[in-house]
Amino acid sequence: MKQLFTYIVTTGLMPGDSLRQLTCLFRVRLASLVALSALGGGFFAAQRFTPAALVISLAVWLLAAGCSALNQLQEIDIDGRMQRTRNRPLPSGEMSSLQALLLALIAIGSGLLLLTTPDNPRPLLLGLLAIVWYNGVYTPLKRKTAWAVFPGAICGALPPLIGYSATGGSLFDPAAVILAGTLFIWQVPHFWLLAWRYKQDQLDSRLPTPFRQLSDRRLFAINRCWLAALALSYLLFVLFGMISNRILADLYLALLAVLLLAGSRELLRGAKHADSGRLFHLVNLSMALLLLTLIGDSLL
Repeated sequence: MKQLFTYIVTTGLMPGDSLRQLTCLFRVRLASLVALSALGGGFFAAQRFTPAALVISLAVWLLAAGCSALNQLQEIDIDGRMQRTRNRPLPSGEMSSLQALLLALIAIGSGLLLLTTPDNPRPLLLGLLAIVWYNGVYTPLKRKTAWAVFPGAICGALPPLIGYSATGGSLFDPAAVILAGTLFIWQVPHFWLLAWRYKQDQLDSRLPTPFRQLSDRRLFAINRCWLAALALSYLLFVLFGMISNRILADLYLALLAVLLLAGSRELLRGAKHADSGRLFHLVNLSMALLLLTLIGDSLL
């Protein structure tokens, strides 16, 4: 890994504004949310502070960052056609494909190395599955069908399972299933609301898209059902006593109610008038609230 990084620098592949380009290539905010889900899964299983959860969170961040770089390599042509992504390092020409590939390999290799433990192979196997599924199944499938989001949502369910299994939890624990299932459900409105926010980009990408197959009203109604399922999933953590600290559980419910009310207000405005960007941020905040609550509950 050190030799690869040295090669990148000495061959002049690293531009002066590399920090901005790396942030974009690795999609740092998304990678951080993915890592937070792994951290939440780790503490959720251990129910206490454990350094292993921190290591696994870093490993998952590296995997998410590396997979994002590979994804952008696979979709240079698509990114170049969309207003939102055409200024990314690869389609803009600010970064070479070789540089992106080497950086992706460094990130993924480092992440897999951190997941490797002799007595517990499950995190490593799940990490490998996440890479294969995201870059080998989901990314190519986006070119074939407008409904790739559904198999792609599996990618969102794997990081918390990596964290959960790394700190001693069983993948068949009901708590693990509920947590992974919640992340799975969350992926669908997260993706569709982002796509809705940049609808013209979706049409310009020349990818199959639900916007060409369903009316806005119909698609909005389907997405509303997924949001309702997500809200019910959030409540399961309180109903089944998975948040043991009563004060924290009450605070979680109160903040969740605020987010749900704000989201409901937008949903009632209908497909033509709802603010998809606001809904997108509310959905992301709701997931961050759940994960931070689980982490806090484990540490208290």
